[in-house]
Amino acid sequence: MSTRPSGFEDRLKAALLARLPDVPPAAPARSFARRFGIPLAVGVATACVVAVMALPGSTRNGSLPAEAPSSAPEIKKDPDGSLRFKLPEHDQIPALVDRLKKLGVQVSLVPKRPPSQCSEPGGGYRGPQAGPEAEVMQHGDDDFDLKVNAKTVPPGYTLTFTWADYHPLGDHGIGVGVIESSKVPSCSIDYYEGLDEALKARSEPPKDPGRTIEIPAPKPDELSEVVRSLQEQGVSVAVTEKKPASECTHVGGGYRGPQADREAELSRERMGSTLKINSKTVPPGYTLVFSKPARPSSPGARVGYGVKETSKVTPCEIDFSPSDEERARLEADLQAKLKERQGIPAAPPAGTSSSR
Repeated sequence: MSTRPSGFEDRLKAALLARLPDVPPAAPARSFARRFGIPLAVGVATACVVAVMALPGSTRNGSLPAEAPSSAPEIKKDPDGSLRFKLPEHDQIPALVDRLKKLGVQVSLVPKRPPSQCSEPGGGYRGPQAGPEAEVMQHGDDDFDLKVNAKTVPPGYTLTFTWADYHPLGDHGIGVGVIESSKVPSCSIDYYEGLDEALKARSEPPKDPGRTIEIPAPKPDELSEVVRSLQEQGVSVAVTEKKPASECTHVGGGYRGPQADREAELSRERMGSTLKINSKTVPPGYTLVFSKPARPSSPGARVGYGVKETSKVTPCEIDFSPSDEERARLEADLQAKLKERQGIPAAPPAGTSSSR
């Protein structure tokens, strides 16, 4: 589903942050996720190909030849001979790969393809390393850097980048990984839904999605009226209720995932305020489903929404959110942690005295 109660999440996030030591906020991580549209762990684990390198040159002052393409990130040499450069934007990858080749790095690209065009996606990438110096992705001054040396890309291994030549049909990020050279795959599967159709549509005249209805994402007390209005306009729409597992046997799921064609997205914003309803966003045979929150009157309660095959719509879905008691306990723990960080002594247990 596309929306979730946010007030509790914000408080839970604050509670988790309160458990951490006082360190500078990890802004680069947010920058990476925002910039590439993918979680960091996913980006590190996915792939495209830049092979094992023999570090070139004998200079140790960070100077490298100046013929780098202007569209490629600047590549610097550390005093220990390591090559370091910023994470590239998607359209900078080809120029970066060419530049790395000139510096002695074996490099090629693993293209991202629809499942129908990629039968050998490969696998076996290096996971998180015990030593930070062996991680190919490292914190830089204000963002993440890629650092290439014999520790981050050992002999017999390959540094890889994913590459999608159909970018930007949607939010396609890049992937970075390190894999044994003998296991470098010929392609990487792109799981965006509707990718085959989107690629085919590039050579065809655009299809008219028909009449488009735009509505604000409804609030809990507006849901009944919004559903009635949409049904009167011929939209296939349903409401599913969130209930405890003891009252509902339907786990839920089965909603359409991210679409390759941005015009097929019901809302282009993660917590979208406007829904666009037409034959692309809600195709024939599919239904627009609103998820009624289990506690509509709770502060921050939101109506979820998504699109699923009409035959898979269920009257209820299991509510996995915390109970009121769990929320109260988490909030109490949050307040205690905040007071602890501020140096405020915890309240004594009931029936005791803090004086001597």
